Amino acid sequence: MRESASPPPPLFRSDPAGPALSPHSSRCPRRAWGRERRRGASSEGRPLPPPLRPGLGSVPPRSFRSPPGSGTGRSEPLPGARGTLWPPPRVPMEPPNLYPVKLYVYDLSKGLARRLSPIMLGKQLEGIWHTSIVVHKDEFFFGSGGISSCPPGGTLLGPPDSVVDVGNTEVTEEIFLEYLSSLGESQFRGEAYNLFEHNCNTFSNEVAQFLTGRKIPSYITDLPSEVLSTPFGQALRPLLDSIQIQPPGGSTVGRPNGQS
Repeated sequence: MRESASPPPPLFRSDPAGPALSPHSSRCPRRAWGRERRRGASSEGRPLPPPLRPGLGSVPPRSFRSPPGSGTGRSEPLPGARGTLWPPPRVPMEPPNLYPVKLYVYDLSKGLARRLSPIMLGKQLEGIWHTSIVVHKDEFFFGSGGISSCPPGGTLLGPPDSVVDVGNTEVTEEIFLEYLSSLGESQFRGEAYNLFEHNCNTFSNEVAQFLTGRKIPSYITDLPSEVLSTPFGQALRPLLDSIQIQPPGGSTVGRPNGQS
């Protein structure tokens, strides 16, 4: 174990015969002892341990906290403290922009399906549905000419027979148009159109799920199977498969306006 440093000498000489020295005198033994300690050596010639530096244990860290009973819920430093507030103050997050998504529903039969389906098919159909997605102030739909767009209600079909609120989306217009462009070059090319299996409602259902995670109503997507489940629908399928539907009035997405 390290021996403790020798105690400082007395203020005055131990020799009673000699004159007493003032503690302010440069020849005072106690002042000489202090000079030796400042030079890093003890009175016995052994080196003294270096003093602790601030931040290495000599000074305990100063904490920051909310004053008890303040009720503000904010992080505030104690008086005289320095450093980072803890816990850090809450930074409110900006809510994302939300864009409404609508489904436009058109009855291509203009009411004839409702009146004639019991006679021709033996079951009631409310309409022959064509749908489109309205988002970012435009209407988007799929037909034999590929993916097209127009102002809402801007095709020759006129205004929709009904509008379904699909929900809201955080997808920006730029990202959405890039998504449509990729669809138009893959699964929704114009030549891929089929009245029963790959039609406008297939497109609307796909896009609605991309934008909101929700599907369009099942009475729309189930319409082909409803028709084909009847003898009359099976008899007409070869003819119906050859039908190509492309509502006029839109411009193909990804091409100059008006070209298809």
